[in-house]
Amino acid sequence: MPQVPGARAEFLAGIRAFAPLSMSIVPFGLVCGAAAAGSGMSFAQALAMSWVIFAGSAQIASTQLYTAGAPLPVIVATAAIINLRFLIYGASLARHFAGLDRRWQAVIAYLLTDQAYALTIVRAATTRGRGALHWFYLGLGGATWIAWQLASLAGTLLGNLVPADWSLDFVVPLTFIAMLVPLLSDRAMLVAALAGGLAAVLLVLPLKLELIAAALIGVAAGLLSEHVGRRRK
Repeated sequence: MPQVPGARAEFLAGIRAFAPLSMSIVPFGLVCGAAAAGSGMSFAQALAMSWVIFAGSAQIASTQLYTAGAPLPVIVATAAIINLRFLIYGASLARHFAGLDRRWQAVIAYLLTDQAYALTIVRAATTRGRGALHWFYLGLGGATWIAWQLASLAGTLLGNLVPADWSLDFVVPLTFIAMLVPLLSDRAMLVAALAGGLAAVLLVLPLKLELIAAALIGVAAGLLSEHVGRRRK
């Protein structure tokens, strides 16, 4: 990967941009690793899930379904649905990184997270020279990946030491609640959360499909609420 002028400065700026994020990413990684260890996965399986998925919400959902005995296709489909937002992120970033070669684009796609997307978009909007933006992204995304893997590893190791009667898996719904509450800032999000939550509680479907159905119902309810709100305005 040949360097361009300003590459080193942008790379270091990306690492510095990660520092405030570590306060939320590291604890979440610990929770994901501990939950995987408490679900009955082997040490290798827990680490592999962290490397392959590299997405906290999808890892938590996959761990829950694995613990519940859901079939592998259902687990994969659930993780894919949860991560559909990355398609939108990728389309938005394409205009900044479309000129890069396939190796760079593959690295960018793998390191894509909510935080990496948001801060890169802000960097692109506030920095004049965008020729080295991909180095900023690499510094930010690379630091995030390393911190996440180390936190997941620590959580996996500590999780194996925690007695089963401590019910460590209780941190999973608590983590999702902590992620969800700040998002309930408007009517559409609130309707989506209520509809999806009620569906998850009330639905009983074969092959553990409740989570997928609840997610789709929540999205549909949120979109409908947003549409109704626009028509009223």
